[in-house]
Amino acid sequence: MLALLALLPACANYRDQLDRADAHYRAARYEAALTNLEDLEADFGHLEPYEQVRYRYLRGMTSERLGQHDEARHWLAVAREAVEQRPQALDEETRALLQRTLTPYDESAGDNVNPPDAGVPGRAQAPSTRSDPRTTP
Repeated sequence: MLALLALLPACANYRDQLDRADAHYRAARYEAALTNLEDLEADFGHLEPYEQVRYRYLRGMTSERLGQHDEARHWLAVAREAVEQRPQALDEETRALLQRTLTPYDESAGDNVNPPDAGVPGRAQAPSTRSDPRTTP
């Protein structure tokens, strides 16, 4: 019981940090929002599932505003996947904005020459669907 009580302030702190990032984003202080979000990334697992959706959305939209298109595409795509599981995590207007922002990325994906994780530090690249000629009999 004491362990649970000890975790409550930490959870509130993570939520507060997410709220600060959201406030920075809404005030067009994108660098400050990104700093808050990057600081929170290590504690992502401590966020409630709906907060994790919000984190992904904010991270993607912040990256979009900063012109970090690979990052934006990655975070917005994972946000969209998470929203499919928890549609109530984002309101209808925000879900529509998410989809509108992703549409150009979806249209330009084509044969996915540059997958969203390519060249993004700290992220594993998606496995290739092509066989390696060195291992093909």
